[in-house]
Amino acid sequence: MRSISLSLLILTALVSTAAGAKWTDYFTLEDIAFPKNVPAEVGGITFDPEGDLYVCLRRGDVLRAKPVADPKAFQWSHFASGFHNGCGIWAPEPGRVLVSQMAELTEAIDTNNDGSADTYNCLADGWGLSGNYHETNALCPDGKGGYYLAVGTASHNGPTFLHTRDEYSAFGRRGRNFSSVKYRGWILHYAPDGTLTPIASGFRMPNGIYQDSAGRLWCGDNQGDWKATTPLYLIKKGNFYGHPSSLVWDKDWPADKDPLLTYRNDLDAYNKHRTLPAVQIPHGELNRSASDPIEIPRDGSFSKAFAGQLLLADNNGTRISRIMLDEVNGELQGSCTHFINDGGLRSGNNRLRFSPDGKSLYIGQTVRGWGKNSEGLQRITTTGNDPFDITAIKLTKKGFQLTFSQDLSKDAATDQNVSVSSFTYQSKWTYGSPMENKKDHKLSKVSASDKNTIQFNVENLAPGRIYKISLGDFKSASSTALHNRTFYYTANHLAK
Repeated sequence: MRSISLSLLILTALVSTAAGAKWTDYFTLEDIAFPKNVPAEVGGITFDPEGDLYVCLRRGDVLRAKPVADPKAFQWSHFASGFHNGCGIWAPEPGRVLVSQMAELTEAIDTNNDGSADTYNCLADGWGLSGNYHETNALCPDGKGGYYLAVGTASHNGPTFLHTRDEYSAFGRRGRNFSSVKYRGWILHYAPDGTLTPIASGFRMPNGIYQDSAGRLWCGDNQGDWKATTPLYLIKKGNFYGHPSSLVWDKDWPADKDPLLTYRNDLDAYNKHRTLPAVQIPHGELNRSASDPIEIPRDGSFSKAFAGQLLLADNNGTRISRIMLDEVNGELQGSCTHFINDGGLRSGNNRLRFSPDGKSLYIGQTVRGWGKNSEGLQRITTTGNDPFDITAIKLTKKGFQLTFSQDLSKDAATDQNVSVSSFTYQSKWTYGSPMENKKDHKLSKVSASDKNTIQFNVENLAPGRIYKISLGDFKSASSTALHNRTFYYTANHLAK
């Protein structure tokens, strides 16, 4: 069944590295060593205001080190222990961390300055626990002394316990990913006065949450039931983001109504209710399991070409996606491509944090028992150069405008160098969605509108389509080969 609200217009660029353009010309990738016998399953990473790095290990410990140039020479020390599957961490000041573990948001403080936490305080625990292994929580600050929590659902691959914490819902227990206890599948807000407020519902496994420099809140989710492909959402209070199980904890949802059965029988009502992703990332081609989003520093310390863009880690692939936003009719949507694909990156990419100087990106990794082990900590550092790549994709009234990081060669913009096709996705109770309703599109007026910009019209441009744009043998004015050649643009709206 097809619907306009399900259909998303996405411009796709599958990334391939052109001959002669190596990712290592622009960035270095290093493996950071942990102490021997430490299970390097990284649930969270953060820096304190003095530049110390804290790593929350999924099996319970928090380690601390001062980063050094030699990735094998980090002097790790133990800071705290006892956390149950901690998957979020923040250090608002030296010697104090907050950890979002499975059961609660916990504060650990070193009050006697001996290097280890000696005081632990429960700050919030206003969500349920069913005993299911999948019920993890991500964390980010709100910039005002409070925090956002992304509270995951449970998985059909694991049971619920006989006794649960908080209320139990039989309707919420149904489905592949389920919300049998309070606020599973929700975004919550913790205020400095201790108040815990539900913000938004409809998430399957929101493994990562982030507030950017403009104060916008971002969250990914995992492709699966009710999620056609990997989404990136702009979070707004009161919105529903597509996974019905969580609705049993919505005060406005009728207590005697099964949300899964309701929307299975009425997908039109579902599509009117749910909020579409700002960007959809094709499952398999770019990102299989979204985790942490993060903003590339705006000061250009990591990349001048990509400053202010978002990165989105893949917890089930050796890659990190790059997101370019576009405001159309007052709404944010945008495009995606690879930032890194392979190049020595492990899979299990779970958490992203930039170093205080902005020159290095730290990646904490764990696959949490799925597939081949891929655990640890890696660091990507800029060489000070940027690849020849696309830095912006803008939707026009009749097509698209593409901006490059360098001036183009004189003959770059030709019909032969650009091709466009389209397809749709459909979110429903089945696990993911194939690319449906595929079409090829004719282009017209392919031209260079500036030294580093091309534009073109797309025949039958319409909302409700997923557009794939593939680029050919583009060269810069200095004969540098194009680094990425395919990009996905999610146009929920057409330009008026």
